[in-house]
Amino acid sequence: MSFILFIQNFIKASFQVVESCAKILLLSKFSNKISPERKSKKVLILGNGPSLTNDLQSHPNFLTGKDLICVNHFPSTGLYTELKPSIYITAAPDLWLDDIDERFVIQSKILFDNIANKTTWPLEFYIPFEARKHKRWLNQISHNTHIQIRYYNNIPVEGWSWFKYLCFNNKLGMPRPHNVMIPSLMISIWKGYNKIYLLGADHSWLSEISVTDSNEVLINQKHFYDSQSSSGQPLDKRGKGKRNLSELLHKFTTAFASYFEIRAYAERKKVTVLNATKGSFIDAFDRIKPEQEEYEG
Repeated sequence: MSFILFIQNFIKASFQVVESCAKILLLSKFSNKISPERKSKKVLILGNGPSLTNDLQSHPNFLTGKDLICVNHFPSTGLYTELKPSIYITAAPDLWLDDIDERFVIQSKILFDNIANKTTWPLEFYIPFEARKHKRWLNQISHNTHIQIRYYNNIPVEGWSWFKYLCFNNKLGMPRPHNVMIPSLMISIWKGYNKIYLLGADHSWLSEISVTDSNEVLINQKHFYDSQSSSGQPLDKRGKGKRNLSELLHKFTTAFASYFEIRAYAERKKVTVLNATKGSFIDAFDRIKPEQEEYEG
């Protein structure tokens, strides 16, 4: 590395540290308590990608001996009551904000009604501290005594490695959380799991992007529960408006880069992250086929 490049990187990292410190002081809560309670040392994060149903049907024994995490709209599917995950994590502001497009309000009301009415087993419910100011979602689920609500800091932290790891260790922030898989991985590390598996983490959106003749950018974000009926839609900004192509691609770039940040942090904490999703676009974690785990026990 040349001296000029070293200086440029040093200055960039310095500004990132200052910016991250400002965000932490203004937005992070220092009372953050992530429960270390767990049944197993292994956890399986169930993404909502289109491959999930087939993988679960083909490898039902892959779930054995692992705690289960589900995310976002998973509780609105039949798999929620079938698998009874012990942890639910969400990160999408359109699930708790009120000043958003009406379709997101409708979807979130359905989601939280399902969580409130279907959950008959102990569930840790993780949601960013930001959501605590908005009571609509809380009013829907607060009567269910099986649900323990836990808040986490989703503040993006950047800069020097020692600074990032200090913030991560104290749960003050995380790599930029541009999708729910990022806080799911960080919370899994914070809870003390030493082996984390991903299933249904396709992230294969690049081939689903299109641009109309009126320059509207569409993306078909298929899930296991709507892969046959979903269609291209604009990508919103916190429940409103539309992103242009550069904004959409930047969001994806940042998310994939965050996975490499998490891999480095996981290795530092002696945690193994394995991606069991066939055809996944996430290139940061080692791959495993579900049948390998089944045969190895």
